[in-house]
Amino acid sequence: MSKSPVLLTLQISALVLAALALLQTVLGFIIVSGSWVTWHGDTGYLAFVVSLVAAVSAFLWMRRSGNKGLFMHAVSMAVLFLVQIGLAEMDLKWAHVVLGVLLLVGSAALATLAYRKPGAVTEPVPAERLR
Repeated sequence: MSKSPVLLTLQISALVLAALALLQTVLGFIIVSGSWVTWHGDTGYLAFVVSLVAAVSAFLWMRRSGNKGLFMHAVSMAVLFLVQIGLAEMDLKWAHVVLGVLLLVGSAALATLAYRKPGAVTEPVPAERLR
């Protein structure tokens, strides 16, 4: 049995998001140690866009499987990535660093959940059973 394209999109976007979060964490610690990496911000914007893809695909998957937890996790990651961008723009360095580490953990958890506990497609109830 092949995977649903929606589930596959969710899994791939969650995995890419976790990889981007790991890259962001490494780049962030390079910056904190005194060097400057110009593409840390660009990678952050890309992570936000990927988190939006994960959230939309998690919504579509929730409608098919009923897995609301995975959807809420994906949406919260997108919101937190947006907050992270705001913290960077406001130059709140240590709040940005702490949230960045939490985003790494949350992104890894989202990827793990998307692969290990995505939920199953629920069958629609036939119309004659609704009467």
